[in-house]
Amino acid sequence: HQSVNFCLDATTVAPSTGGSCALAKVITDGYTTASTITTAGTGGIEDWVTSADASCGSASNTSFTTTDVYLFSYTTGATAGESFYFTINVNEAVDGTHAIGVWTSCSGSTLSGCETSTYEFDDVLGVCAQGLLANTTYYIGVGKEFGSDALKFDIIDFTVESSATIPADDCSSASPIDLASSYDGSTRCSYTAWGGSPTGCGSIENDSWVKFVADATTAVIDYDVTNCTNGNGVQLSAFSGACGSLSMIAGSCINYAANNSTGTWTFNGLTVGDTYYIRADGYAGDLCSYSYIAVSGIALPVELFDFEGTHLSSGYNRLTWKTASEINSDYFELQRSIDGINFSKVNTIQGAGNSNSELKYYELDRSNSELTYYRLKQVDFNGVFEYSETIAVQNSTKSNGIKVYPNPTHAILTIDFGDIDGPGEFKICDNLGRIVYTETIVSGGISTVDLSSFPKGTYQVFVVSSASTVSKKVITLQ
Repeated sequence: HQSVNFCLDATTVAPSTGGSCALAKVITDGYTTASTITTAGTGGIEDWVTSADASCGSASNTSFTTTDVYLFSYTTGATAGESFYFTINVNEAVDGTHAIGVWTSCSGSTLSGCETSTYEFDDVLGVCAQGLLANTTYYIGVGKEFGSDALKFDIIDFTVESSATIPADDCSSASPIDLASSYDGSTRCSYTAWGGSPTGCGSIENDSWVKFVADATTAVIDYDVTNCTNGNGVQLSAFSGACGSLSMIAGSCINYAANNSTGTWTFNGLTVGDTYYIRADGYAGDLCSYSYIAVSGIALPVELFDFEGTHLSSGYNRLTWKTASEINSDYFELQRSIDGINFSKVNTIQGAGNSNSELKYYELDRSNSELTYYRLKQVDFNGVFEYSETIAVQNSTKSNGIKVYPNPTHAILTIDFGDIDGPGEFKICDNLGRIVYTETIVSGGISTVDLSSFPKGTYQVFVVSSASTVSKKVITLQ
């Protein structure tokens, strides 16, 4: 007797209906409204929410359970790490204090999975949600902080930023930037005046920090400032030294970079391999979005390539990788997973510290699984780390002659049915068990499926014949 987990036909899965979830207004990047949103107070048409955990932020539960709540929803894209900033304007003296919360789940009239709630700047109120999951719907509720009077507010803007790196509230935890991609940040959220923030370049109200490693004596960074709530801008400055004793780089103070402005920084006299810190602060506490594009002189901490795995006849998997350069590289941690989601450490491999030449690494791992996933965690001396792409190694002795490749894949997936006796079929199911693709097979042969339009994630391939059923996990990376 063989037990097999089959997936469900997508048509049998009923959508959620009713309650606040179904009434939530879908919101997208750049959304604004010129009209004032007003509700009738408790018992009015927006009296939707009976339970809302807001313990993760500064607002109270009663802000959403004893008043009307005007509810919005936003669904993230296929890449994890988005941030969004939702900002409204209220006349607090006339209409009272409002509150905003963000939740990951809405069922009927219950909001759960609180992400964050409420920031405030005079009569400007908003919420900031960072490091969001991919392909996930978030619910944004506006309620009254006190009492049960009517809601009354204008939406200033809803801004989405795609950077997976989040600016830090203080220097010691500053996020690294490099030449690999642009960097998006904001002076919104819970940013406060860091106690160790150096004086100079204006007063500090809500500074946030990033850092870079110099690979030349001159570094060039382009910056862009947009979406300022009060239309002022941000103060920008850069520093050398340690976080407890920073010195401003000569000529780096920009007080201020105006709203909807661009410019170029050039930092001279840098020491190759040293770390430098960049501070952004809202001018007079303004809430702004900003971005940096590193043009030159900024190092990739570790330039990793050719991460590969091979199954050996001895039963071991051999993992190899190369680095073109390493700066402040402490070690690599090789990690293994059976499901492509949950990883555990295999071994720690010492890094080179600093290197400008190509280096090769390898490690062996014994795995009895038909398919084993691997990734590298590269850790710098200061504790900053990043992950490599995920690869998969196939144990051909356990595959029943059926092969699925490449895995992970960015687009085309090939299924080699080996010696399977037909007729039969194969199905691809998503992580909720719903069939997203099906095809009939005759006997043996090869089929290809274009997964480029599928959301990034883990899928299950079932190959079903009269004699057997074989399942294999596949990861899409697009």
